[in-house]
Amino acid sequence: MARGLIQFSVGSVQFSVNVGRFAKSPYKVLLAWGGLGLILLLVAGCRQPPPQAVQQQPIPITLIADGRTFNLTTKAATVRELLEEAGIELGELDEVSPPLFTPLQNDMEIAVVRVREELEIVSESIPYERRFVRTDTMTADDPPQIVQPGKNGLEEVTIRIVYRDDLESERWEAQRVVVEEPQDELVMIGIGASRENVPFPGLLAYISGGGAVLMRGTTAVPEQLNTGGQLDGRVFSLSPDGSQLLYTRAATDTTKFNNSLWLIGTDRSAKPRELGVENVLWADWNPAAEEPQIAYTTARSSDQPPGWEANNDLWLGLIPEDEEAEFAPEQLIEAYPALNGWWGGNYAWSPDGRTIAYAYANEVGLIDTLAEDETSLRRQLVEFTPYNTNADWVWVPTLTWSPDGRFLAFTQHGGDDEQAMQFDSWVADTQSPLMAQFREQSGMWGHMRWSPNPDASQIAYLQTTNPLDSLRSNYTLWLMDSDGSNARQLYPPPGENSAFSRDANFMAWGPDGRFIAFIFDDDLFLLDLETGEVTRVTQDDNRDAHPVWSAPTPRRDNSTIAIPGVPTSTPDGRDRSEE
Repeated sequence: MARGLIQFSVGSVQFSVNVGRFAKSPYKVLLAWGGLGLILLLVAGCRQPPPQAVQQQPIPITLIADGRTFNLTTKAATVRELLEEAGIELGELDEVSPPLFTPLQNDMEIAVVRVREELEIVSESIPYERRFVRTDTMTADDPPQIVQPGKNGLEEVTIRIVYRDDLESERWEAQRVVVEEPQDELVMIGIGASRENVPFPGLLAYISGGGAVLMRGTTAVPEQLNTGGQLDGRVFSLSPDGSQLLYTRAATDTTKFNNSLWLIGTDRSAKPRELGVENVLWADWNPAAEEPQIAYTTARSSDQPPGWEANNDLWLGLIPEDEEAEFAPEQLIEAYPALNGWWGGNYAWSPDGRTIAYAYANEVGLIDTLAEDETSLRRQLVEFTPYNTNADWVWVPTLTWSPDGRFLAFTQHGGDDEQAMQFDSWVADTQSPLMAQFREQSGMWGHMRWSPNPDASQIAYLQTTNPLDSLRSNYTLWLMDSDGSNARQLYPPPGENSAFSRDANFMAWGPDGRFIAFIFDDDLFLLDLETGEVTRVTQDDNRDAHPVWSAPTPRRDNSTIAIPGVPTSTPDGRDRSEE
């Protein structure tokens, strides 16, 4: 150590003081030692005393567990520590109140509830259903016959039961497993449809086995028309006066989509007449033109499903009276950029013959065939969320006009979800922005058809039996008033199996609105709304489709062509059948 150097420490602080420089002056030495003492006092005063351990004071606690109550005194800090101290072991489902992390307080009550679960399997019976099968081998008056007895099914229901401190507190169904499916009781009944001759107004035609069949005012004598080839069903329409049938024939030399447009008169000596138009998706007569006129739209054949690609065009053409004259249509629309336009759209002439309603995957609108410019040619009525089929086909609404041509009815896909099974029936006022929903969840194959009778205007339609799966559901024939009210089921009677065609052209109204012709179980039926009687018109192995109806053919003398079985009148009102 250097001479005159004093070293010392206070706690962990080291101090060094050189007093050598003050050795020659006693006064200075005293002053130095005094200052040093003051420093030591200040340092000692600033030192913190070492921390002392806090002693946890025992606190009283009440513990309730396993049906017993314990009054304890503990030094534990939390509920978890107390349970460990008391030797209480917890199961996976046991409940503790308050929670384990809660700090203990004086006189706290802690409860442990023992929880366990059990599974109970219960067998339950599945009741069978009674189903009716209509058969041609029995009449409507024959008593029903049980052809298959009903048998209840069996299912096992797993019940989860929760016990708290050995007392049942909850139970709920965990799952159901069908052990044995029920067997429906099948009851055979007569078809309930008369097979007698039924007279009706006008001409009724339909497709049977790929050929055209015509009935002239009675179901007694169906006639086969010589169409010259197999019909593909794309186009099949009687002219407004019933004198001609417009149809498409399928090409026989190819497996691709390929057809041609033809005409044939409805007189018995008529021969088919080709119009020179191919690959037609839709065509129909102008219902009000003074000269016979048709509209049509075409497609291109394709190797990709569905076999065609729609042009979304629109053509208008007058049918020359001279059968040797060339058909010269004019193009009204070259192409329309519709959503999912490769499938094509649906169309319907208005009763006044000026407007054609159209429908595509996400819209319904009107086309003015007499528009003077492009801006007034097309008017959209409504746009909606398209239905995503997840397949190589597109759902498109079908269209039907009110007899006065003001209202347009159609089925619309509802909601914002493209895969939602929501299809409702709507009516739009074409002279205003007003729209009204007539039927909710009628189904995607509802196919509304407005009666042509303006005095008793009604709408026939198909109603799904399962709105949540209307794609595969069965459908029944319903009728409602023109304002959407008074909806009632027409056929089959409630409780019976249904076998309606889902084709848009499954039915046709008679000219006076009294009769409905429809396809059921691949056969043609006739329903008289006045009597409620249903007649099964056809009964063979052929598949029938696409009924169409028209009024009797006017003559130049303002009389009508006499139809077998139906009285017709002269201009002076006399009954021709009396002559």
